[in-house]
Amino acid sequence: MRHENKLDYDRAVKRIRRENNRMLLRKCRYYMLQLAREVAEASGRELTPREHSNMLANNKYLSDDDMSDEEV
Repeated sequence: MRHENKLDYDRAVKRIRRENNRMLLRKCRYYMLQLAREVAEASGRELTPREHSNMLANNKYLSDDDMSDEEV
């Protein structure tokens, strides 16, 4: 990308940062779910569908920003 147009460059950098943040949040959610499964298995049970959904819908690990490939 050419650096001549500072505004376009700044937009691109911000977009990349938002997408990177979103991917990191997804990675955190994946590992949290994996840990929850392991803890459940260690206690001799499985996660219920409701527990699974609650884990994925935890507001602390959701992003308000859509990734560019999700934009409509």
